[in-house]
Amino acid sequence: MACTGWHVIDPSPVAFAAQSSGRVRVTLTDSTQVTWNRTVMIDRRIGSAPNAAPGVLLTDVRRLEVRRVSWTKTALMVGLIAGITAAAAKGFKDAMNFEMGWSWNWN
Repeated sequence: MACTGWHVIDPSPVAFAAQSSGRVRVTLTDSTQVTWNRTVMIDRRIGSAPNAAPGVLLTDVRRLEVRRVSWTKTALMVGLIAGITAAAAKGFKDAMNFEMGWSWNWN
């Protein structure tokens, strides 16, 4: 599972159709944010599928964003997990090799 983030897209219908495949976050001109699943753009309106009727006019939209994989966040998370795992493994190895300063002498 990868890390995701919101990415701004062009609100033109052609670009929107090419870039939106799931959740869309819409920021309106009054700074209100609305998030829809299965978003469609019909007749200068954007809203939930199938008809966008309860949606908003494109003239009221300041910004459109879609969820996408953030490879930078994903790489940082994988590196962090690998570092923690390596440190824990080294700590466990050091703990298992700990000598208490005395030994059994069976001779």
